[in-house]
Amino acid sequence: MILYIGDLSQNDALILKELAQQSNQILEFGVGASTQILAYYGTGSLVTVETDLKWTERTKENLKLLGIPKEPYFEDYYTFMQKYIVGGCDLIFDDGADEFRLPFALKTWPHLKIGGYLLFHDTRRQSDVNNIGEFIKVHSPEIESVYINKNHSNITVIKKKSAEFYEDWNVVEGREPWESGYEPVDVEKLKEKLNNGK
Repeated sequence: MILYIGDLSQNDALILKELAQQSNQILEFGVGASTQILAYYGTGSLVTVETDLKWTERTKENLKLLGIPKEPYFEDYYTFMQKYIVGGCDLIFDDGADEFRLPFALKTWPHLKIGGYLLFHDTRRQSDVNNIGEFIKVHSPEIESVYINKNHSNITVIKKKSAEFYEDWNVVEGREPWESGYEPVDVEKLKEKLNNGK
């Protein structure tokens, strides 16, 4: 069992632990229980962004109470969103104020490394599911996979890949119109392909 103070399910905590252990550079929006887990299990740096100073102070106190020695770098959301993010992140956890979750994901995605993960929290709620849909509309060419509420959690895990934009595979693969079904089958060419084992 993972020990933390805050509003996360144990399944949420297990996903954060697993991905933190694989991540050297972590970025988080919304401090709390997740900050404790990411700080404890992360292998490198943790930058955590928050809109409400009282949550930052409460989280700092909880880190001390739990004896977690590594303190994250805390940043104000409004200041952070005006800056250019330097360096690539391995993991981004998006769990801040509801109205800022989608803007945060859109702003930080370009700074996530290929093979890295963006996590949306609370994705059993309709508003957060809507955020996922809007995010996918913008970044679908760069998304390798989307796992909604992974392992019975409340976290949707989106894995990043190199962008693959639409291409007409009939042109790229040199297929003739009859091979794509847009024209009647050229029986002679089909026989030839069958004889050649293609």
